[in-house]
Amino acid sequence: MAEEKKQETNKPQPKMYSISSEHLMDIMRYLMTRPYGEVVKLMNSLSTLTPQGYTGGSTDVGKK
Repeated sequence: MAEEKKQETNKPQPKMYSISSEHLMDIMRYLMTRPYGEVVKLMNSLSTLTPQGYTGGSTDVGKK
């Protein structure tokens, strides 16, 4: 039991990266040249990325 807890705490934390929209499009263009079965999961992950600082449209940007 204690061994399981020790393994869980030793998991590395995922790293966060920022890439430009140009780099993202280059990656997507490249992946579109590869066979579908190889890249579908990765392309789905990339397509769900949100811009840094994006709040999901919850802020009101209209005039008051």
